Amino acid sequence: MCGIAGSFQLDTGQPVTGERIGSALQCLAHRGPDDEGRYVQGSAVLGHRRLSIIDTSDAGHQPFTDQDGRHTIVFNGEVFNFQELRATLEAEGHQFRSGTDTEVVLRLYTLKGPDFLHDLNGFFAMAIHDAEKDTLFLARDRFGIKPLHWAEVDGRFLFGSELRALVALGAGTQPDLLSLRQFFTYLFIPAPYSALMGAHKLRPGHSLLVDADGVTEQRWYDLVQASSKVARPADPRRKLRELMEDAVRLRLISDVPVGAFLSGGVDSSIVSALAARHHKHLHTFSIGYSDDPFFDETRYAEEVARHIGSEHSTFKIGREELADGYIRMLKALDEPFADSSALPSFLLCERTRRQVTVALSGDGADEVFGGYRKHQAELRWRDPGAAEKAVALLAPLWRMLPRSRNSLVQDRVRQLDRFARMSSTDAGHRFLQLAAFIPPEEANVLVSGPNRADDLKKRDERLMESFRQLPGMNAVLLADVASTLPNDMLYKVDLTSMAHGLEVRTPFLDRRVVELAFSLAPEEKLRKGSGKHILREAFGDLVPSTVMSRSKKGFEVPLSALLRGPLQHLVDELLAPDLVTEAGLDKERVAIAVRQLRSANTGHSQATVHALLVYVSWWRSHWN
Repeated sequence: MCGIAGSFQLDTGQPVTGERIGSALQCLAHRGPDDEGRYVQGSAVLGHRRLSIIDTSDAGHQPFTDQDGRHTIVFNGEVFNFQELRATLEAEGHQFRSGTDTEVVLRLYTLKGPDFLHDLNGFFAMAIHDAEKDTLFLARDRFGIKPLHWAEVDGRFLFGSELRALVALGAGTQPDLLSLRQFFTYLFIPAPYSALMGAHKLRPGHSLLVDADGVTEQRWYDLVQASSKVARPADPRRKLRELMEDAVRLRLISDVPVGAFLSGGVDSSIVSALAARHHKHLHTFSIGYSDDPFFDETRYAEEVARHIGSEHSTFKIGREELADGYIRMLKALDEPFADSSALPSFLLCERTRRQVTVALSGDGADEVFGGYRKHQAELRWRDPGAAEKAVALLAPLWRMLPRSRNSLVQDRVRQLDRFARMSSTDAGHRFLQLAAFIPPEEANVLVSGPNRADDLKKRDERLMESFRQLPGMNAVLLADVASTLPNDMLYKVDLTSMAHGLEVRTPFLDRRVVELAFSLAPEEKLRKGSGKHILREAFGDLVPSTVMSRSKKGFEVPLSALLRGPLQHLVDELLAPDLVTEAGLDKERVAIAVRQLRSANTGHSQATVHALLVYVSWWRSHWN
């Protein structure tokens, strides 16, 4: 895992300079603390920060140039089938001078061109310069595990693993107000847009070709097409078990210490149990809250650890430590991102990195196999029984009662109210409403200036493209894989792990596992009352039954208690009227959100205030 950055001179009338690459790489030092390299040739400038995982010797130094000197690559990621690919190439007479996957990737590109991407099973963002043709080829992995940003500025093409690297290379710093409105709705900014005008996120499964004629984007991977070619296995559960066994085995290959996150939920328990079968003395890690037992689930993780025989570390965090971590996390943000589960993830990665350099996680299973509560709600919307119809009829009652994520009763009321309100909405718009942490009508008024509702609607509609590609529940799952997963969950994992130089590997996002899942009918994966049903059937023998029968809880955070307690001073400081006005926000609306947070009925105000703190902190620290 690494950080990459660079540029390509589109305006041939201007000289190529590499003077800014040093500043860009400094911005990415946390992603690659082990080594730094630069390359200037033709129109291209490439830079690399290395986190050494495979072949930690100098032979793996990047930028990496092939033996004839024509092609040079900067690579961020891991290709888990590289040993198999290398063996095939060696059988054909090819020789290698390092033990890295990077060299295998570059060799395949020289042999096959862009089609080589289909051979790779892993996650990556890369840039390859062809010195003979003076072209630059960039690509991002299938599901968006690794980020890649780009921009065109003053006749130059710029790219980088993080937005701050683009700015160091010369990109503009004007905030994109449409992106800001989306951020306050979803708590993330959906690709291909970013927080800055003119800066883009390369979408998952897409590539770019940059040459004297400009920038050409192409989609190289389509999950619907790929899964349609998967032959149906006689026993899907057994096949899934085989694929996951191999996916975990491959992700344990490393020249540095490897462990696993273990929350005590279904997904991380499966991954940890499989890893323990292939890795002696597996070390597992979990995080909990010493001051907030309602949100603490570490007892389940410890039960699983005892069952699989892992060496387990539980990190208990108090509110003061959470508050300190919150402030440090704000400084690590590359663009506004307000999924509150980033906070425990940030602290878990920080502590895990003290013992291992690579950690396996259960991310991706909820999106691929239908593990969220919203998926259960969708099944009930599509086939309502007497209970569902009664909930819809009682819609006026739910609106009158207190709703909050901070207690069992009020959280249940929140869910019932949401279910009732969306009973008559089509699936695509339900997906948008469920993705919204803050109602759009409330989020939009937080930002000063014209609403631009039509432009915002066009952006939101891009998030519903999956509903035109597949029918039924598979369309809902595809929308999560295409949108929620890369824009929220995987962005969070990359942000919080790379802030500490920790590589996180996700076996559930092995291409073979995902393609098998989407080749199956929805009812084979989830049922009413049993999300991720196929996982419970395929892996039920590996972990305690108490874990397999648990309902989804999520990486919850005592956010309201933090904002009303040890972080109250930060709320007052960052959300002062003059500062929020200068940052382009409506000070009256901000004040209303703060007052509600400090009232008896907080509603969803903690999410709103958290998002406001994230944005103002980002704006003040990085771009003001």
